[in-house]
Amino acid sequence: MAGTRVPEEGPMRKPRKLLPHDGHRKRRSARQIAAAPPGFDYPITQAGVAGNVTVYYDPELGAQGSSLAQQLLGAVTQPYQDMQTWFGVSGGAVSVVIAPLSGNNDGSGGAYHYGCDFTTGGVLYLDATFDSTGVDPLDLEVGLYVAELSECFMGTQGAGWGCGDSNGEGLSRFAAEQETPAGTMAAFATGPAWAQAGFPDWVDTTENTDQDAVSIGCSIVYLYWMVSQGYAIPQIVQAAGATLAGNYETLTGKTTAYQDLLAAVQNLTITSDDPFAG
Repeated sequence: MAGTRVPEEGPMRKPRKLLPHDGHRKRRSARQIAAAPPGFDYPITQAGVAGNVTVYYDPELGAQGSSLAQQLLGAVTQPYQDMQTWFGVSGGAVSVVIAPLSGNNDGSGGAYHYGCDFTTGGVLYLDATFDSTGVDPLDLEVGLYVAELSECFMGTQGAGWGCGDSNGEGLSRFAAEQETPAGTMAAFATGPAWAQAGFPDWVDTTENTDQDAVSIGCSIVYLYWMVSQGYAIPQIVQAAGATLAGNYETLTGKTTAYQDLLAAVQNLTITSDDPFAG
C-alpha cells in the first residue's frame, strides 16, 4: 500500500466514513503526520498477517494497542471469507490500521478509508477500542473492520452498491452488524432516524452521501426486511442495484419496493436497525 502521501481530505481524497451519532475524528497531530510512512495517515507497527489482511497499530497506543491488534489479527479471516461469499467476488489485499481516531480509544471515532475498491481504498483505519461502555472492545473493532472491508468489495463487485452512497453505507453497517454479536453496533444505528423523519423515499433514489442517517436508515431497514422475507444475504447482495428499488425488482420481479416496504413497517415501532427481529 505504499505510495506518495497526499492530504487527508480534498477533492481527490474524500474519506468514506463510519461514525456513530455523536462520534468524531480528532485531527491528526503534526507528529502523527510527520511519522506516518508513505501511503498511511498514521505511524504504524505491524502486528502480523492473516490471509489477505495485514494488521497494524499506531505505536502511540502502546501495549494495549499491540494487544488489540493481535486479537484483531485472529478475527479478520472469517469476515473476509464471508464478504467474498456475500459479494460473489474475490477480494484483494488490505491493510488494517488501529489508530487513535477519536483520541478517546473508545471506538467513537468510527472508521474510514478512501477509494471504493482494494486498490484505491485498501487501507482501513479503525478507532482504537479499549473501553466501549459495555460493548466488547474486540467485537466493536471487528464491526469497524467489516464496515470498511465490505465497501472495498462493493467497488470490486461493481454492480450498484455505492461506497459513499446511502445504499452502500446501509449495506456496510448491515454487514458489521451481521458479523458481530447483537448490540455491538447499537451506537451506529440509523433505522430509527428514518422512522422519525417520516419514512422518506430513499428506495427509489440513492443519496450521494454516507453521512445522512435518514437515507442510510432506510437502506439498512430495507435489507433486514429482505432477510425477514426469506432471502439469503448473498442473494440480496449479489442482486445489487444502483437503488434499493432496483435490488427489489431483481429479487422479486416487482416494481413496488417503496410501497411494499412502507406497508411492512406500518405497524412497527422502529427502535433499532432491525424492526423485524423476532
